[in-house]
Amino acid sequence: MKRCRHPGGITIKPDGINELLPCLMEDKEIHRNVTVTVSQCSVCGHIEISWERQEDTEDEIFGKLGPEPEDD
Repeated sequence: MKRCRHPGGITIKPDGINELLPCLMEDKEIHRNVTVTVSQCSVCGHIEISWERQEDTEDEIFGKLGPEPEDD
């Protein structure tokens, strides 16, 4: 499975910076009462988001996650 693409290989950046993804997203899981950490590389600016469960974390699972697409 390959990542979704806009037709004709166009790129849409509504704010002039961030690319609009052509994906049709569907909620699969919600996790409440978690700690979210947003980290950014000080060299290239790559951003990663991670999260940790807490003692009172609540999970709501809507469906099984499928495989992620391959990067190009």
